[in-house]
Amino acid sequence: MEIKKVGCLYRVSTMKQVEENDIPMQRIACGNFIETQDGWKLEKEYIELGVSGYKLSEKKRDVLQDIKKDVLNRKIDILLVFMFDRIGRREEETPFVVEWLINEGIEVWSVKEGQRKIENRADKLINYITYWQAGGESEKTSIRVREAQVQMAEQGILTYGGKRNAPYGYEFIKSGTYTKKGVERQKLIVNEDEAKNIKDIFNLYGKMGYGIGRIAKYLNDKKIVPRRSKIWSSSSIGAILANPLYIGYPAYRKRTTVNVSISKKQPFDTWILPEKKIEDLAIVDEKIWYEVKNIRDTRNKKNNNENIIKDIKPKQTKSKLLFIGMIRCGECGYAFMTSGTKKKNKDGNVIQHSYYRCSSTKFMDTCSLNKKSLKKDMVEEVVLKCIYDFLNSLENIELSKAIKKGIINNCEEEEKQIKQYEKELNEIETNLSVLKNEVVKTINGESNFTSELLNELILEKESRKAELQKMKAGLESKVKEKSLEKQELSKIKDKIPVWKEEFENAELDVKKMLLSEIIREVRIYNNKYEIDFRLKLNEYVKESSKEQCKIIEDTVSLNRKE
Repeated sequence: MEIKKVGCLYRVSTMKQVEENDIPMQRIACGNFIETQDGWKLEKEYIELGVSGYKLSEKKRDVLQDIKKDVLNRKIDILLVFMFDRIGRREEETPFVVEWLINEGIEVWSVKEGQRKIENRADKLINYITYWQAGGESEKTSIRVREAQVQMAEQGILTYGGKRNAPYGYEFIKSGTYTKKGVERQKLIVNEDEAKNIKDIFNLYGKMGYGIGRIAKYLNDKKIVPRRSKIWSSSSIGAILANPLYIGYPAYRKRTTVNVSISKKQPFDTWILPEKKIEDLAIVDEKIWYEVKNIRDTRNKKNNNENIIKDIKPKQTKSKLLFIGMIRCGECGYAFMTSGTKKKNKDGNVIQHSYYRCSSTKFMDTCSLNKKSLKKDMVEEVVLKCIYDFLNSLENIELSKAIKKGIINNCEEEEKQIKQYEKELNEIETNLSVLKNEVVKTINGESNFTSELLNELILEKESRKAELQKMKAGLESKVKEKSLEKQELSKIKDKIPVWKEEFENAELDVKKMLLSEIIREVRIYNNKYEIDFRLKLNEYVKESSKEQCKIIEDTVSLNRKE
């Protein structure tokens, strides 16, 4: 009797199924089924843990790729699953995976549904409908779960039962609702004493420019004890700053499971947030929360998002020098660091002298800057004077003239390209609809397309669609950044006197954060200073600014005087 080598595929899509030992159940069922078949022998087991057959395409599922390799190398004769949806739930590709297996001479079996064949049109149609139904069920399940999570989020109720530690700043009370297993869920309320510390954390980061390590030290020095450990750490501060719960929006699906032991943090825009804010849970103002998020995004070295403008805020504010974190050497490109000396005067009192020093001296000695150290007062006096001159020139801008010259809201090219992307996206949607309709014709033998070609075309269109959506989103973000409407500029003009007064009376940390709203960077050369301002109104400012400030592209350049 010929022995047929059997490969068994076991898959679970959620961690709950892993915890409930769903894999052993599938293994036992497949093992029992093999024993009932003459000449079958278990050759290999393929296991996927926490892998969605609906969300992940076949090419991104390593186990399916391993199965294909083994099929081509004739290591198995039969693929056995508990149910056919273990192979996948994507109607646009899973039927063709099964068809490919069968065409390669592999028998495809399910413990519950028998053998899948494609000997005629009816078989092909049943094969397609099987996965069309499976995909629909996954989609409906996803919608139901999401809606349930959002509804509970809107009430501040956790989606799980039992007692767990509440996030810092909150405490739990009984909600009166229960899980399917009869365990009562918990409901969050604000802990007023801890809420004061939460507000301090956000203000220190957003208004004072503290980093997360510095905030942790601040809290530890004040003997403020965290909830789950003895001292505050950078990671605990980072988790607080990233949590939208503090503005009244409980977030779900912040992480997805990669495998049994690993989960991966998801981008903020994929989190599930309730549409309605829970006012009773809000501790900090939404404006400061999003300011903090923006600063963290720009400081994050791992963030490769091209739509985020880098270095919007100084990287640190603890230096006693005003522009540290925003100033660098124009000759070699290295950032300036703080240096200082102590000298005794005639009366015997120690006097501290502070300097800006090019940090290249720590790593190399090739910087062509003539004076590596510059006195604090000399640098700050010149740069602040130019900043005030710049602000004065903005106050004198005539809005109608600026608009006429195209200085404000000059985004025609980007808007034209966005429309082009939208047109191509609409064409792709139409093509995808045609291709998916062609799938049914292929199954009925009424199409000139092969199933493999159709699958390839659909995936190609989906890939191009994702690429266009990304480019369109990038341009839309760019337009948003560039657009300075009349009303917005008017607000800036009105805010300048207030900004000046606030700046003059602020502490050093706050002064640095205020300056970062106006300038991107200061560069020092041998013969000049350059200040890179954020506002893109330079052509008009060039006419309005004072003689000693010369506009060069996006920067204000001043002749340097030693």
